[in-house]
Parts: sequence; C-alpha cells; structure tokens
Amino acid sequence: MNQKQMENKKLNRLKEVLSIPTHSRSEGLMIEYLERTLTEKGYSYKKDSLGSIYVTKVTKGNPTHLPCFVAHTDTVHHINHNLMVVQLEEDDKTILTGIDSETLKPSGIGGDDKCGVFLCLEMLDKLDNVKVALFVSEEIGCIGSHQADTEFFKNVGYAIQYDSPKGNSMSLTLMGKKLFNEKSDFGGKVSNLIVEHGITSWERHPYTDIWPLMEKFNFSCLNLAAGYHRYHTHNEYVVVEEVQNAFELGLRLHENLGESFYERKEEEVKVNRLSNLFYGDNNKTLILEAEDDYSEEEDDTFESNEDEESMDELNKDSYKIGEFEDLWDYEDFNGGYSIKNYSESNGESNNDYCDSYDW
Repeated sequence: MNQKQMENKKLNRLKEVLSIPTHSRSEGLMIEYLERTLTEKGYSYKKDSLGSIYVTKVTKGNPTHLPCFVAHTDTVHHINHNLMVVQLEEDDKTILTGIDSETLKPSGIGGDDKCGVFLCLEMLDKLDNVKVALFVSEEIGCIGSHQADTEFFKNVGYAIQYDSPKGNSMSLTLMGKKLFNEKSDFGGKVSNLIVEHGITSWERHPYTDIWPLMEKFNFSCLNLAAGYHRYHTHNEYVVVEEVQNAFELGLRLHENLGESFYERKEEEVKVNRLSNLFYGDNNKTLILEAEDDYSEEEDDTFESNEDEESMDELNKDSYKIGEFEDLWDYEDFNGGYSIKNYSESNGESNNDYCDSYDW
C-alpha cells in the first residue's frame, strides 16, 4: 500500500471529528456536530428517536439504487472535555493520538469509529448520489442499527462501513455470516481493488452495524479498515495515511459498483465453536474456523453494559503500556486540536453543547 497524503483541509476535519468526546448513550456532542455540519452543507437528513442520522444526497439523474456508507457515533471512552488531538510524525507516517490537555496523559482518541464518521462525511461531499447512515451505540450491541429505518434502506444497493482496525483489515464474516460471496458479481468487482489498497487481512469479526443491516435488507456489504490502532485503550492512535487510503478505496469501489443492487446470498460458514459471543471472563473472542490475528487488547468485543467496569480497568492499565510515552514528549506537540478550539473559533461556548442525548 502506497503512502497517501491527506490535504490540510481534510486533515483539519479529521482532527475536528476526533476531538469530539462521545460515549455510548452520551453521544450528544457528536450528534450536534453532525447536524450542524449537514445543515451548513444543505444536505437532506433525518434523525430518528434514538439519535441515529440518515442522509440522502442525489444531485445527478434518477438512480434506482444508491450506495450507503456507514459508521457509528459512539466510542468506548468516557466523556473527557479535555480531550486534545495531537499530531506526531514517525517513520514517514502522520499519527494522531489523544491526550488530556490538563494532565498530558493519554486519553482515548476514539478512532473507533470517529474515523468512520469522518470518512462518511468525506464520501458525502465527494459523491453525487449517495446515502450515509450514522448509528448510535454500536459499542453496546448495535442499538441504533438494530432499529434501522426500513424506508431509508429500500433503495440501498450495497453498504460500506469503515469500522475495521488498522490499515490492512476487513471483515470477511460478522457473527459467523459472510458479508458477501467472493464468487458473486459483487465479490468480483471488489476483491482485486481491496487487495490493491493493502486490505489483505480478511477477518472473522464479532459484529458491527452492517451485521443487522445485511440480514434485514439482504444487500452485500463491506466493513473496511479505518486506520485506527490499539482501539478501546487510552493509547489508541490513528494513522492519517491509512485513513486517506480508506477514502480512496471507497471512491474506487463506488466507481466499480456504481448505483446497482447487489444481493447478498446466504452462505453457511463452518464454525468449530461459537460461544460467549460477548466479552466474558473465560473467552474474550469469537472463535471460528480460522484464528484471528487480534490480540486481546485489540479485541472489539467490549459490547455490553456490564463490561464498563472491565473496560475501566483495561484503560487504567493501558497507561503502563506507554507506547507513545516512550516515543514522544507530549509537551512538544506544537499545539493540538480539541473541541474547545473549534467551538471558540466558531464563536460558540462549550456550554452550548448537551452532555448527553436523551432518547
């Protein structure tokens, strides 16, 4: 995968999105940001009773089907109004990570799935005909997508979510079910492009929002790498070049797939053991036919309400890992990006934001 540079305007937007603190069932800041952004752009959107946002943009022709890009608006990290995004350079890569602006300690940046939110906004700006669905509370069981708006998805031809970690992974299966058939028309059009963009680790993942979508609406789906690393820990970071690669891959996929419907035919996946689907004391991963290369600290299965205490313990311990503390001096980050920065620049007060979204 070639290193892809991101232009400054996009980079600033990525920093802005990453700087917004959001947590499952406390997603008001992100939802308010999205509504303001969509309104300023003049996009047609609606918000359901949970807070999930659905956007439709048609500016050319009269397409019968539209692609839909998907992300979720929550993270596992508790709200920290002192969250600041800092930019670092390492091995010819641009790294974004989060710190607490007061303590200068690592603070989860939430690339899972704020990177996905950013990419959906970029696709919305770039494409003429497209839909975007931004769901609440994926981290605690796909709450928003389980109640997805049926009318909105009636003319969706396929869905692409950006919620797989690192820069080289994607979901081959979710909950033991394939997102698409590799030998289908859809598979033939996407497989080579995905590999060309460095997505070579096709994983068996637990779940994300397109899992209920693909079962309910029967269209083919993808869940692609979004460029975030060490997710669900305070030391999470985002590789900007990988985010840019994900954007360019999305454009090429849209070019190949067009505005058509791609049926997802049900395929049985042989499973050796399917137990303890959610996080538990004895088994932290969904074990399937092939072994994932996830480490436990990168296991995307902290999904139930009762896991918050365990998540707090993991985040507390993550300070000991100290990956970035060893590599960089946090006091030498040449500025930083926080929700306070852009709120003040827009002439707004942080007090104008709600602390949580009521549904």
